[in-house]
Amino acid sequence: MPRGENESVIVLWIWIGIGLLFLVTLFITILVASYTKSVKKNKQKVIQMVRNAQTECWENAVYLQEKDRERLAEELHDNIISRLNLIRLNTHYKNMNELNLDLKNSMQLIRELSHNLTPPDLSEIALEDLIADYMEQVKMNIHIEYYQLVFHRDNISNSVKLNMFRILQELINNTLKHANASVIKVSLRISKQYLVLSVEDNGNGFTSGKQTTGIGLRNIQLRAKQIGAIYKLKTQPQRGAKFILLSAIKQ
Repeated sequence: MPRGENESVIVLWIWIGIGLLFLVTLFITILVASYTKSVKKNKQKVIQMVRNAQTECWENAVYLQEKDRERLAEELHDNIISRLNLIRLNTHYKNMNELNLDLKNSMQLIRELSHNLTPPDLSEIALEDLIADYMEQVKMNIHIEYYQLVFHRDNISNSVKLNMFRILQELINNTLKHANASVIKVSLRISKQYLVLSVEDNGNGFTSGKQTTGIGLRNIQLRAKQIGAIYKLKTQPQRGAKFILLSAIKQ
């Protein structure tokens, strides 16, 4: 092959190589740009998810606070204020011993209300003892059967303790107000992996699946969600109700 043709072929292959290098560089640039765009987009999604989660947590916290305030207002209006009004009206008709007893009962209600609204010192008391102490108060109003089976307790967080305790309070309060029950059975089982709470009564019950605000269902839903728990409510009219909650214990 003549020398001129060899040089032409070499130049051609050089240009082909340059073209291939350009295409490879362009392809890599496009990939990097696409990857960077994808990372940025995913980062924005994550940031938005975090913001949504924060907003949801804030809304849930506000809702729970409002529910506690509503409960406080209701207890003050329906129980304490009404009792004090009766004492005032009966001042001239009852003797001193009867009035003292009425005042003592009203003071006991105020103590119970304060105890229910004040967060307990969770770091100093086990969950089963916290519930047992609360059951002793409830026994003044209804027959309570409390069972506990504890295999492990050291890894229960304060958040789980508080939300489990508030869920139990919600269930007990609504049973006392609406169920017309004579017996409440409470069962607590704690293992290394799971925590199971069961609350059962022999009251009126209601149609399962029917939307109701009396049981504070949304309040329970939010608290269960906060600790990653699942629950089930079984009930039928005139056959009582049974609530079971399961929470995995983080290792």
